[in-house]
Formats: sequence, C-alpha cells, structure tokens
Amino acid sequence: MKNFVVIGAMAATLLTAIAAEARPVRPYERWCLNVSEGRGGDVFRCQYATYGQCMASRTANGEWCMLNPELGSEGPPRYYR
Repeated sequence: MKNFVVIGAMAATLLTAIAAEARPVRPYERWCLNVSEGRGGDVFRCQYATYGQCMASRTANGEWCMLNPELGSEGPPRYYR
C-alpha cells in the first residue's frame, strides 16, 4: 500500500510538471525585462504587452528588454535599408 502512495505522488508530480510546460504564453507576456540579480544571475520578468511598457519599468541601467524566449521565432529576420 505504501508503494502505491509513493508511485501515485511521483506520477502526480510528473504530470503537473508536464502540464506547466504546456501553458501558452499570454499576450501580456510578450516582452521580458532582463534583471541582473548579482553574481552573474539574470531573471526574466515576462509581464509586459509592449516594448514601451517594458522599458518604462526599468529601474537600473543594466536592465534591458527582449522578446519572450518562450515565443520562439516569428519567421525570418527582417532587413531594413
């Protein structure tokens, strides 16, 4: 009986992790603010719908905005003259 409980708990944990990865990116998570946490650690705060919103929320010079890496590529790069 104890083994069934342990196996059930492990299966529930695994299914929860898989379901968390499959969550689609919401429209307001399109832009991420890259915040340096010191000692080389960076954190992405993806909670901005526009680039302007992201840039307005910066609090230090080292912070910068980028497209959410979970979105993937949106087609070929654009070249401007």
